[in-house]
Amino acid sequence: MALHEQDREDLMREATALFPRAEFQVEQVNERLFWGQKKNGHFSFYFGSDPVYQFDQNAFLRRAFINGTLYRTQGNTLARLTRVHNSTESVLQRYDLTETELATCLQAMTQHFQELELVWLDPQKIQMIQSLADCSDLELQHHIYKQIRLVLQHSERLAPRIRGKR
Repeated sequence: MALHEQDREDLMREATALFPRAEFQVEQVNERLFWGQKKNGHFSFYFGSDPVYQFDQNAFLRRAFINGTLYRTQGNTLARLTRVHNSTESVLQRYDLTETELATCLQAMTQHFQELELVWLDPQKIQMIQSLADCSDLELQHHIYKQIRLVLQHSERLAPRIRGKR
């Protein structure tokens, strides 16, 4: 994620752990789309500043930032993490989503990626703003499209639990 939850404006410069990475203007998406991949194969899609989805190399959801709230996989559900501040510290409070809440969250994610897939199929609806990659823009767009397809194929799968502090 970005350095500050509200500040995702210069990911091309700040997201140095993501290489390759690219920024697009996509028709029917109000804000720019940012995509990046880590060396270990994990990749992220930022639909503007919100929502953000982070996946493992198999396209299983690891983390999300939705409607201003951070979520993290627990393997069988997502934990909603809320930052609570007091005079001496800031702590994350965890709430595990119910099956119904999880289904709603994953359905909304699936809808974002279904819409993105439809737009991605028409190259005239996608404008690459900038990219950092070792391949051509066209190869990069094909790679990203494959990841969009993988997300849709695995949209109900969560990555293994990310251990947090207890």
